[in-house]
Parts: sequence; C-alpha cells; structure tokens
Amino acid sequence: MPNEYLFGGGLKFQRVSIDSEVYHLRMDHSSGVDNGCSHVPTPFVATTAGFGFFCDTIDDVSLYMATAQRYKDKDRIIERDRTTDDNWRCNNPPYFMEIAVNAPGVKAVIFQGESLRDCICRFNLYCGGGFLPPKWGLGVWHRTNIKMDARQVQELAADYKRHQIALDVIGLEPGWQSKAYPCSYDWSKERFPDPADLIGELKKQNIRVNLWENPYVSEHSSIYQELKRLSGSHLVWGGIVPDYALPETRKILKKHHEKNHLDYGVSGYKLDESDGYDAWLWPDHAEFPSGLSGKAYRNVCGVLFQRFTTEMFKARNQRTYGLTRSSNCCAVSFPCILYNDRYDFHEYVTALCSCCFTGTLWCPELHDAKNAEDFLRRMQLIAFSPMVLINAWATELRPWMFPEVETAVRQVLELRQQLLPYLYTAFARYHQKGLPPIRSVFMDYGYYLQTDNSAGKLDATKNPYQVVNEEDINDQLIFGDSLMVCPIAPGTKERTVLFPPGNWYDFYSGQLISQGKDRQTFPVDINTPTPLFVPENKTIPLLGKDKQWTLRSFGPDPEPVDLYEDDGESDLYLRGQFQWFRLYPDGRREQIQKEDAQ
Repeated sequence: MPNEYLFGGGLKFQRVSIDSEVYHLRMDHSSGVDNGCSHVPTPFVATTAGFGFFCDTIDDVSLYMATAQRYKDKDRIIERDRTTDDNWRCNNPPYFMEIAVNAPGVKAVIFQGESLRDCICRFNLYCGGGFLPPKWGLGVWHRTNIKMDARQVQELAADYKRHQIALDVIGLEPGWQSKAYPCSYDWSKERFPDPADLIGELKKQNIRVNLWENPYVSEHSSIYQELKRLSGSHLVWGGIVPDYALPETRKILKKHHEKNHLDYGVSGYKLDESDGYDAWLWPDHAEFPSGLSGKAYRNVCGVLFQRFTTEMFKARNQRTYGLTRSSNCCAVSFPCILYNDRYDFHEYVTALCSCCFTGTLWCPELHDAKNAEDFLRRMQLIAFSPMVLINAWATELRPWMFPEVETAVRQVLELRQQLLPYLYTAFARYHQKGLPPIRSVFMDYGYYLQTDNSAGKLDATKNPYQVVNEEDINDQLIFGDSLMVCPIAPGTKERTVLFPPGNWYDFYSGQLISQGKDRQTFPVDINTPTPLFVPENKTIPLLGKDKQWTLRSFGPDPEPVDLYEDDGESDLYLRGQFQWFRLYPDGRREQIQKEDAQ
C-alpha cells in the first residue's frame, strides 16, 4: 500500500486520487466537498498496482483510504519525534485501506488486473459492460426552457437550421407535463395539444425528443390511484414516491409510458431529482412496500429509474440515450449520463476525470455564461464530453448568443462531428472491453507525477499538522483511444500541462511538443482552441462532410486505427451484427475480427 495510489470511492468534484482520505459513501446532492456524499457513491476502489475492491451492497459504506494504522503493523510504522525530526508527518504510510459496512448479505469482490486500466475494465465488465448509445445521441442536445410550448419548440429547431448548426436532440423540460414537481407523466393539453405530430415533424428533421421526469407522482396524474398503494410512507413535494423495486409498479409505469410517450416517438428520458437533498427527500427511516429502508431506496432509486426506462426501449429493439441525476454500482450498462446542478468549471472537469472510476459517465452542461469567453470555454468543454448538452431550462441560451465567438463555437462543434466515428468506436470498446470512452490520464499512464514525501510546510492557522498536499491531475483527460484533452478554464491567460510518459504531438500543428513527464505552460487567449495532444505514432480518424476519411498521423511510424460500425439504432449488435475495420495511414482499409481490434 505505501507505494500505491488509490482511485474511486464514488464521483469526485475536487480530486481524482483519494489517498489519505475518509469517505462515508451516501447518495446525496454534491455540496462541493468530497466527503462521500455523492451522486454516484459507488463502493469500489482501485490501485495503481491493478488491484480493485468492490463492496456489493445497497447500504451506506465507509472507506478509510490509507488512513488507519493497525497495531499489528507497529513494527513497520516509524514513530518520529515532531520536535526533533523534520520528516514527521501526521499520516505515516499505512499498510491497509479499510472498508466498513453494517448490513447483512454484503458480497466483497476483489479484482486483479495487470494495471489500473485493466482493473477498471474488469470491474466494468463484471457489472455488465458499458453501454453503446445510438449514433444520434453523440450529437448536439438542447434542453428547452421549462415553460416552452410546441410552437416555440418548432421555432427553436428552425433557429438551429437558420444558423446551420446541426441539432440532434431536443429535451423537453417539466412544462411538457400537465403537472410537474410532482409529475403527472401526462401531456399538457395547453402547451402540447398534439405531441405525436410535433415529435413526428421533428423526426423528419432528424431531431429526437427526450422527456424530463422525476420519480414523484402528482395526485392529478392519470395513474396516481394505481400507484398510491405501491408507494413509500413519505411524500416529496406533495407527491407519492412509487417503489420501483416492485414489478407491479414498473408494469403500471411502463404501460403508461409506452402508450403516451414511446408510441408517439419519444427517444428517451432525463431522470431528475433522484439524488435528493435531506431537507426535502424522504428520511432514512421511511418505509417502502418492497421492504427496502429509506436509506437503501435512496441509494438505488436512480438505478431502478434507469433500469425501468432501459427495459422499455430494449423490448422494442431500440436504443435510447438519456440523463440521470444519480446512479450507483452495477449500472454501467444503462445508457444514461450523469449530471447535476453544480456549475463550477473546475468541478465539471474534475468530475469528467473521476467518473471513470465509478462505473458511470459524467456530463458537464452549458446553461449559463457570464460573458463570451466563459460561454466559449464551456462549449469547448462539453464538446469533449459524452454528451454535448446545452441546458436552457431556465434561460434563453443559444449557441449563437455571443456573435464574437460564434465562429469558434461552430469550429469546435464541427470538430466534434468529425470525431463522432472515433468516439462511437470508443463506446464500442466500453461495451466490449469495459474501457471508459472518457477517462483520467491516470487510468492510462498510472500516477506518473514526482512525489515529495517530506512534511508539508507548517502554518499555525492553515496547516498546523503539516499535511502534504500531493499533486493531482484533475483537468486533463483521455478522449477516445488516445487523444489527450486539456480544457481551458474561463478567465485564464495560460494553460499548464503535465505530460505523461512518451512523446506527445500537438493535434493542430502536428509538431512534437513533449518527450514525456514534463510540465509545460502555454499562453492562451480567447482565440485559442482547446489544447489537444496525441501520443507518438497514433492515428486520429476524422470524417468529413463528404463522408470521406482524413487520417491525422503523428510520429515517424504511425499505426493503423481500428473503427467500429453497426446500424447505430437497434440492439442487433448484441446478436453479432456489427463489424470492425482497420484504416491504414496509406489509405488501405480491411475488415478485422472483434478479437483483433485494438
């Protein structure tokens, strides 16, 4: 343990590595402090040596990450006199990570991989393998204002067309329902008098419709009476809380959703408010008909919500892609991206890096901007996330709202379009091999930073225990097979990059930038695109508007690149209807077997 670094322990917004920390894992809205209260409190931890530990339970778990020192290890722990020894530390290197859970029937699963990356892949495959979204889901999403009606939705689609920006999904926020907070799941006849016609017209423009919901049901809902006896002991916003663990509950909800949503052409759902705030959610002692405690149901509510919607589309041989406010272990195969209401740029990037250790994928969203530069930096960030999400639920946000950066916005969205087959292939690896399509640089390259084990600087107010602040990389990520993305934060004039081992090339110029394991700082201004770097001899495929490939190769001996293809819509890939092919830098193309794909 002293020479290993730890990752996991749920979704993090402040750090990626978790050494010398304690986390009391519990489902809750993030407060901005990494203490275990999380939208994804996955009880899984992995080490740089390739070991992983998974505590398979729906109850709360406490993680003591290299903090506890056992008496039986006293012979290996050096006792130092703080008054005479400059190497005194408040945390001596422990030899254990300890996990505590007070619940019956807990199963512990240990993974051993060749590396941290291999361990994470094994964990994801154990949990069912990653999902493969429909191709349209990787395009641009726009969630509408909460009160927008059918006419305004059509005008929004027309505005995108006028500005020549491809729009793939329109997400309808609460106003599509007759009642919301709590929900009716019934269409508002005033705002959406003919939803089937609207969805059909948008589908002709290759625009899908996604619906917002939360799991609390209004007494005005057409299925309220059926669900009333199948709900928990407490209300949320005056609405009942159906027990999704019961097959009868899911049957009633499926019947209603299929008849009133899916039959109209709805493509998926945004599953909101399942993480909760203690002030308005049910208490831990709440009771549910399935026998789950209030605490346990809170930990799995988001997972049950995802399973319910996924099963509906799978029964139709139709892929879906959506959003969820919470998740937990073993939900890796459900096609939902995680989000929340926090909006700090640095937290957004950190979550993109840390989510790969939780069995989920995270999506930063763009729903407001202080100025043109802030808007551009956030747009550049979401262009390299699992979902390009513009969430105007409470604003009138549009991609063209700042004319001075509209060209730069258009450029990064066009690059996203060019990279779609590359990203889609990364999702295929997620499904087949368990490798997250967007992940921390630590997953691919280990903890490659130089560490200083000397004591931290003493400060009577800020650091009385001389805690060593070990360096972390929470703002660089691997996108797809090998592309390293280094987002630029709003308001900054320079960008520092900590390069992993090996030679690295600038994506835009093709020039050799780093020979590895060094720190470089680059000046940036509003015209600087997101810094992208490629390892030596890698090839990045770009698909042009004419559907012709352009291969960008880097280094003296570029490798071929493997790409995945299927129909992009159905579940037929699960029955073997897909293909892998290899593109060579000299233009050759050949079909290969799944087992040979890199």
